[in-house]
Amino acid sequence: MAADKKIRISQCMIVKNEERNMERALSWGKDIMCEQIVVDTGSTDRTVELAKKAGASVYFYEWTDDFAAAKNYAIGKAKGDWIAFLDADEYMTPEDAKTMQKVLDSSRDRHFDGISTGWQQLDDKGQIFSSGTQIRFFRNHPDIRYRRRIHEQLEASDKRALHIGDVVNDISIFHTGYQTVSVEGKSSRNRKLILKELEDNPEDYEMMGYMGDECFDERQWTEAERWYRRAVQYMPAELDEYDQRSAFTFTRLLTILFGREETSLEEITKLYDRAVQALPKEADLDYMMGRFFASRGQADLAVRYLEAAVEKLNTYGCNNKALLLAGNLLEAYGLLVRCCQETGAGESCVHYAVTCLKYEKYNMAVLSDLMKALLSSGNAENGAVLEFLTKIYDTSILKDRLFLVKTAERSNLPAFAAFAAGCFFTQEERERLGL
Repeated sequence: MAADKKIRISQCMIVKNEERNMERALSWGKDIMCEQIVVDTGSTDRTVELAKKAGASVYFYEWTDDFAAAKNYAIGKAKGDWIAFLDADEYMTPEDAKTMQKVLDSSRDRHFDGISTGWQQLDDKGQIFSSGTQIRFFRNHPDIRYRRRIHEQLEASDKRALHIGDVVNDISIFHTGYQTVSVEGKSSRNRKLILKELEDNPEDYEMMGYMGDECFDERQWTEAERWYRRAVQYMPAELDEYDQRSAFTFTRLLTILFGREETSLEEITKLYDRAVQALPKEADLDYMMGRFFASRGQADLAVRYLEAAVEKLNTYGCNNKALLLAGNLLEAYGLLVRCCQETGAGESCVHYAVTCLKYEKYNMAVLSDLMKALLSSGNAENGAVLEFLTKIYDTSILKDRLFLVKTAERSNLPAFAAFAAGCFFTQEERERLGL
């Protein structure tokens, strides 16, 4: 381990039955850590054995239904200048770990209390499905500790605002904890801890939102709605623009209302207006409304909200904002294409279709709408339309040529399909390919 660095980093984690993650959890940052501290809270598998084998210092802590207390116990064992507190199901790339060491070395005179990084959540296929930020590197000061039994957060003992450096765009932590195999059995434990927190802090709207999530994930819609509405009731009129927790409360409550036939448009609009008042830069609110109106066949309203969502995303970014839109951006553009085509907004349809096809060129639905928009003009010529499409598709590739022709056929554009086939293939090839 690199114990001779200017800034010494202690890696800490609390664990229970994490044998499937321990090797990776203790290897990604081994070269930059002066020590690795593992606090076990009652494992019955090989977690402790693997941690000791990796060279970590292992301590045992009797579980008290309090994540913050266990984490603070681990911090108390650390001797480094900084703490790296990642869970066993989280990791960084070795390259990012080395970059973080340089960041901490260079921050000696900046008096940061912590460093905020990107936080990428991975699905069962290892693909990123959501992004946010986390503070997992912070100074080893006795006045900086975790609070709350669950969904714990760092705070200073004197309640001062922590001074946080930002490397969100340069360094990321990857989180696998929401993969299917990892979440089984956690709901009952989480609910118990959330309710304990609410006993101590009955107006904690964040905890109410988390309880809503537990009910939502179990498809208990009535209970989820009750908790989300309570959370909204206790929220201040304006929230911090990075309040991802409250944004999630609003979007999930909207989801429940969308799925209920008796919900009035007035009720939905009222909730949307309340949410936008609190979080005016949150693109997910407009994205949700756009999807709702698209599902109702109200393409004009869908376009209005979806365009607002994309504009907010482009203006304010997705740093703890627009998590749903950022993870479903191509789907959003596809909806915009379809709705613009339905409303006759040809130029907008073309613009959004080209944007979408740059990243997903074999999206037949989008290409179909693009073809219809290009051909809808009375002056449109097949040759000019085909020339436009060859800026997106490489006609030296058989798959691209076939995709253009087949899309035209399935879009009920026989004249254009025949024209494209004639340009791309000989008569013999068309017969062989069934064109």
